[in-house]
Amino acid sequence: MALFERPKPQMGTQDEVVLRRVGAFVVDAILVAVLGGLLAGAFGLPTEFGGGLTGLLLLIYFIVFEGTYGKTVGKHLLGLVVVTERGEPCEYTDAAIRNVLRLVDVLPVFYIVGLVAIYLTDEQQRLGDLAADTVVVRAADRGERL
Repeated sequence: MALFERPKPQMGTQDEVVLRRVGAFVVDAILVAVLGGLLAGAFGLPTEFGGGLTGLLLLIYFIVFEGTYGKTVGKHLLGLVVVTERGEPCEYTDAAIRNVLRLVDVLPVFYIVGLVAIYLTDEQQRLGDLAADTVVVRAADRGERL
């Protein structure tokens, strides 16, 4: 499955991918943190701007990649895709809603609100997913595109 393709989802696999979701987020956060650090250094920004820049880059990164391809680099590496509850592609509006609400899901620390929501909802959705009507599922095998 190529990174710059939108994979076909395997609907009904939400409960199988919770740990993969965590791993994908860690990969994405590290990737964006390194990029943010490089950009801050390249532009000579003070250290205190680095965190804000990284947070903004993370939001933009998730919205662009999920809205365009239904996945980020981390989700790609771990075989995941974001789709609507009906199995349709996650569009930019859906991606924006689910990722702006990530600010609530991360509270109070370590994604406690989001993780509790995932374990309490039937479709393993964090608050951003509930608001956007999206789910994270396994991506189909290579060659199957949405």
